Amino acid sequence: MTDYYKILGVEKNASKEEIKEAYEKQVVKIKKEVVNEKRLNEFLKLFDQAYEALNSLEENQLVDKNATLIMNAKEVQKELEVNSKSNNYISRNNSKSKVRSASRKKNVFTEKGISKNKDKKNKLNDNKEEKGRKEKASEKSPKSNTKQILNLLMLPFKLILLPLIAILSVIILLCQIINVVSWIATKLLIVGAISVGAIHLYQVKLGQTINYNILILAASVLLASFFLPYILKFILKILKKLNNVLKDFVF
Repeated sequence: MTDYYKILGVEKNASKEEIKEAYEKQVVKIKKEVVNEKRLNEFLKLFDQAYEALNSLEENQLVDKNATLIMNAKEVQKELEVNSKSNNYISRNNSKSKVRSASRKKNVFTEKGISKNKDKKNKLNDNKEEKGRKEKASEKSPKSNTKQILNLLMLPFKLILLPLIAILSVIILLCQIINVVSWIATKLLIVGAISVGAIHLYQVKLGQTINYNILILAASVLLASFFLPYILKFILKILKKLNNVLKDFVF
C-alpha cells in the first residue's frame, strides 16, 4: 500500500490545511523541476491521488469520532477562493509549460529546416566546384598538349645550351675567386701606385727631371685598382643572371 503521507511529505496527524499546503508545495516544486509533460502529468496524478486519499481518510476519521465540523459562510467562501486560486495557478503553470513545449518544438523544426537548407546549399556549392574543376581540366588539356609539343621542339636547343650552362658556371666560380683575390690585390696596387708617384715627385724635388710616364702609369694603376672590384661585381651579376635564365629555360 502506498504511503501518501510520505508522497506529500506530511505527518500522519496532519490537518487538512497542512495537507493542502503540502500538496500545493509539491505541485509547484515538481512543475519547476520536471520539464517532460508525460512525467509531470504522472507526478500530478500521484499527488492528486494522495491529496484525495488523505482528505477522505480525515473525513472518515471525523465521522467515526462523531465530530461535527461547523464552518461559517465566510470560511467556506475563503476556502473556495483559495481553491480557485490554486486551480488558476495550476492552470497557468500548465499553460506556460505547454507554451514552452510548443516553442521548443518550433525551435526544433526551425533548426531542422535551417540544417536542411544548409545541406542543400553545401551540396549546390560542391556541385558548382566540381563543375568548375571539370571545366578547368577541359581548358587545361589543350594547353597541356601544346606545352608538350613546345617542349619536344625545344629539346634540341636545350641540349645545345647544357654545355654553355656548364661553362658559365665555371666562369662564375672563377670570377668569384678573382673577386676575392682582386680585393687584396687592389689594396696592394693602390699602395704601390701612391708610393711610386710619391717617390718620383720627391726625386723631382731633389733636382731630377720629371718623367710623366711614371706619373701616368701610377695614376692609371690607382684608378684601375679602385674601380676593378666594382667592375668584377657587375660582370659577376650579369653572368649569374644569364646562367639563371638559361637554367630556367633548360630545366
